[in-house]
Amino acid sequence: MQRDHVKVQRLAQRLIDGLESKIDHVVRNGDVNGYPGCVNLSFAYVEGESLLMALKDIALSSGSACTSASLEPSYVLRALGAAEDMAHSSLRFGLGRFTTEAEVDFVVEKLVATVQKLRDMRYVPIWFCSNARLIVSYQPSLGDGTRGH
Repeated sequence: MQRDHVKVQRLAQRLIDGLESKIDHVVRNGDVNGYPGCVNLSFAYVEGESLLMALKDIALSSGSACTSASLEPSYVLRALGAAEDMAHSSLRFGLGRFTTEAEVDFVVEKLVATVQKLRDMRYVPIWFCSNARLIVSYQPSLGDGTRGH
């Protein structure tokens, strides 16, 4: 049992370190000293549902277990102080005794590419609304009260 916990803890740290070293504006949600087999991360500037749709070959969920069947942001994450847009951009990763390093590395590689692609698609500096000729600028909060750049 202890050996499994140590392995899952190591894999969780590999996942977190791999993502945080390659993607800007990643926020870990929840207790950093909690159960390592459940990692919840928010990715600023992308929607969690878009990530889920783009990562169909990886078993993930959006938000917390309490609201995984809902499109509403996790009330648990909101209660923990996550901004609404960051709660919407969260993904929950499950790691266990049978998870391999190769699987974690695959998830990191795929997620890095997907987040970058979605950010590139979504955050074009200026969008034009053809009917009203409006210029729209959007900067979600980073969960700490600041705005992203």
